[in-house]
Amino acid sequence: MSINASLSLFCNECGAANSNSETDCYVCGEQLPVALPFSSSTRVLTTVQPVNTALALPASTALAPLAPGFRLVKRYKIIEQVGEGGFGMVYKARDRKKCNKLVAVKQINLHQLTMREMIDATDSYNREVSLLSKIRHPNLPRMYTHFADSTHWYIVMDFIKGETLEDYVKNAPGGRLSVKEALTIGMRLSTVLQYLHTKHRIIFRDVKPANVMITKRGRLYLIDFGIARRYVQGKQDTGSLGSPGYAAPEQYGRVHTTNRTDIYGLGATLQTLLTGEDLSNAQTGGGIPAQDQPIPTKLRQLLDQMLELDASKRPESMKEVRRKLQFIRDGIAGLIARYGLACLCGPLLGSTPYSIPRLIIYFTTVPGISSSYFDTSLYCVLCYSLPLFIVGQFIYALVLSVSSQSPLYKRLFGLWMLVMMIFMVFAFFQGMLP
Repeated sequence: MSINASLSLFCNECGAANSNSETDCYVCGEQLPVALPFSSSTRVLTTVQPVNTALALPASTALAPLAPGFRLVKRYKIIEQVGEGGFGMVYKARDRKKCNKLVAVKQINLHQLTMREMIDATDSYNREVSLLSKIRHPNLPRMYTHFADSTHWYIVMDFIKGETLEDYVKNAPGGRLSVKEALTIGMRLSTVLQYLHTKHRIIFRDVKPANVMITKRGRLYLIDFGIARRYVQGKQDTGSLGSPGYAAPEQYGRVHTTNRTDIYGLGATLQTLLTGEDLSNAQTGGGIPAQDQPIPTKLRQLLDQMLELDASKRPESMKEVRRKLQFIRDGIAGLIARYGLACLCGPLLGSTPYSIPRLIIYFTTVPGISSSYFDTSLYCVLCYSLPLFIVGQFIYALVLSVSSQSPLYKRLFGLWMLVMMIFMVFAFFQGMLP
């Protein structure tokens, strides 16, 4: 297969297709990736690092699927194939240089692709590598490295022990989730999407149950950044991308996608969780249908708003979506209890650097207790443990109180802890404390 060198180069910022002879994107002005030749007969367009010949597979074995026990680039021992779709496969493997740590190896097969498929595969690979390599979040898989040979591209990332949200719903009783569980999942997804929107200006553009992994402990991971893009104000998308039923209407038109595009996808995903209905073959638009499971009126109204065809009528941000989901789940009584507990526990924890040593001193005065034991304990606490504890607690409270990603009740908890610690220090030096 031969790919002509005049194929388009895709901009990492806005995704626009540019001539191979251009150096800057004609849409946003960003510098374009470089076309790297992989062999004399094959040329693919990518922004990845030049091929490391020490890592490349021999051409004679590169075309066959990776068998269990095979050692990819003499480092990753293949255990089994765990996924397939798009342009390649995903393997479970162990990294010999990282104490046999479990990793996922995503293999993109370039062999026998058509020109259109080659362009799509290139675009997907470039996006995933450029975006995942720069972000760190507990609900996003970490990418460790990437490399290539003459017929494949590889991405090595965290291996997630779990199942997709799509399979999780199918295996749930009745083929759907309870309202409370669906709301909890929606809140967690809105948190990680808010992080992408605000910290990295990334629009995921493919929020759906099949792109969310859930572990046995309930931890969620957002996967597959193949069509994600960085948001550029006023710049429209270059093509129709997304999954039918979960993609917002603007992903099929000439209007550029924004953070509200992901709000639509999250709304469609929540609809699937609540009803068990697969929207892959559904028409774009429409609210949540009537179901046997009673759905709170406010939740139904919120989903209708998230699934508005007009993007301007949807909620403004994921932060607003999360706040409304939490209010629906907890109610007024639950919110009062949550915030009240935060305001109570914050000061209590903030006073511990003073209360713990005072407690030890008190026990040294109790008759019948060895004072030497407690004197030693007090000395160790005051000289070693206490200073480190105070510094660590102060940093924790400060970060928690100023973090825009933390829920409001956690920020209040950190703020009250910080206020109490400052007050205790002031009172101590003013002689107000015994």
